[in-house]
Amino acid sequence: MANDSYEAHGLISFAQPLNNPDRDSSLSIHQVSSVADIRTTLAELAKQESKVTAQLEALIATQKNLSRDLCRLDILRAGLGQYAVSTRAIGNGMLFDAASTARRISTAVKRLDLEQARVKSTLSVVEQVAELKACVLGVTGSMAGPQDWETAAGYLNRASRIPKEIIDGAFAEEIVPTAEVPDPPRVTLELASESLRGLFLREFEKAAQEGNSTKVTRFFKLFPLIGKPDVGLDVYGRYVCQGVASRARANLNTGTDGIQRKEGFSYANALTKIFEHIAQIVEHHGALVERHYGAGRMVKVIERLQLEADIQGGILLDMWSDERNIDRRLTDIRSYAFTFLVQSFLPAQAARTGTPRAGSPANKGPTNAREDENVDMKAIDGYLSEIALMLGRWSLYSRFISSKCKV
Repeated sequence: MANDSYEAHGLISFAQPLNNPDRDSSLSIHQVSSVADIRTTLAELAKQESKVTAQLEALIATQKNLSRDLCRLDILRAGLGQYAVSTRAIGNGMLFDAASTARRISTAVKRLDLEQARVKSTLSVVEQVAELKACVLGVTGSMAGPQDWETAAGYLNRASRIPKEIIDGAFAEEIVPTAEVPDPPRVTLELASESLRGLFLREFEKAAQEGNSTKVTRFFKLFPLIGKPDVGLDVYGRYVCQGVASRARANLNTGTDGIQRKEGFSYANALTKIFEHIAQIVEHHGALVERHYGAGRMVKVIERLQLEADIQGGILLDMWSDERNIDRRLTDIRSYAFTFLVQSFLPAQAARTGTPRAGSPANKGPTNAREDENVDMKAIDGYLSEIALMLGRWSLYSRFISSKCKV
């Protein structure tokens, strides 16, 4: 470190003149031979002395500044030591107390949050029990006095949103019953629901028999409110199926006479009207069912309608088959010899001497030939056209129903 200080302040440069090669080239004090040489050597030594003196003075001045800086550093170190002691004291005293206070506050806040959550839970239970009591009193009052079925069903629907643990809880069983309604809330709600279900069924069937579509719609919309959507869909399915059956009979029995049924496409048209009637029910009533019963619930009604379509279509096809004598026509076609076709594929000799097949007119003579003439190809063509028309209508109906059943 001392060497570094000397080098920094020019101490090494102070020693350099002693080894200066110029001095070696000059005369030594022991080599002088005249007064002039002595004076020259003395002048050079004086110059070197002045240089060394200047360097020493500069070094001494630098050491004074260095000592002063070192003293300042010692003073600062002492001050920093005091600050370090004070900082440790603050950390051990003030900050420790602040940390302890923060922990206590945090614990108190957590405890307060827990108490607040418990209070909110208690208030929620109290509000739900109050709502339950209002629903119980409301449904019994609506059924007893004014017989407002929509209001009664609305109270049951509100009660269905209350959690089961609240309805069956001890607190509700203690608070809800009154002198007018002493039963537990669960019992009261179930009795009211069953009573309204029976009432709505009777009123629905009565309105269906009277043909009052307004009342039918009114009571149909109330079944989901009392928690009986399956009952509503079932009775509604029966209602629309009865309409399909009566419309099918009316379409078959009116608007056509015997001649038209034999010669025209009356059965195909009747089958088409069945499909159109069902498609109108699905298209127009589907929105009502979806709105009050939920998405996808129309599929259950479509299933009932499809069963009715199979029944009515089967009845119509049986009548068509009997009136058109389809079985006898098929028997005649199976026993027809098609002699001209068979002979066209056989050699000439075989055609003349071959053995006719069983049931062929060739084995039975002229009488059977007259029976062959009874196979009316024009009538067969009409039957095939009628069958094609029925299948085409069925294909359109099937695609429509399939599109409506995609949930």
